[in-house]
Amino acid sequence: IASSAAFELGKERTFHYALVPHTGDWRQANAYRAGLEFNNPLIVRNAPAHKGSLPSVWGLLDISPANVVLGAFKPANDGSSIIRVYEADGRATAATLKLHAKIISANEANLMEDTGKKLKTQDDSIHFDLHPFEIKTFKVRLKSE
Repeated sequence: IASSAAFELGKERTFHYALVPHTGDWRQANAYRAGLEFNNPLIVRNAPAHKGSLPSVWGLLDISPANVVLGAFKPANDGSSIIRVYEADGRATAATLKLHAKIISANEANLMEDTGKKLKTQDDSIHFDLHPFEIKTFKVRLKSE
């Protein structure tokens, strides 16, 4: 049974779009990256120089190559962390996920975040293969300091 509220008649909608001129096909233009940047703009805040304990450049993880995109990095219900990545270019890829934190354990997980097979880690990195457009989820336990 359809409800008239489901149609949302008379409701004004606004959307934003961008045209991205480029040469070659969408893969060469990294169109997926342009879309991510458009939907998640970088927010910058100026701050005066000050002393602090953090280095001038830092990040928690590095993912390579560039066609492997971070989809989620969030806490799991069991105290570990969920890292979800996907291949965005349509080509099979050997990938590396390097964490700048000590990995205690790493497992594959399904999209429901159920723990799967144990993964080998080396130098706090996970090496894995992705099929074209494949999504992979990892459940990682990090050492807390």
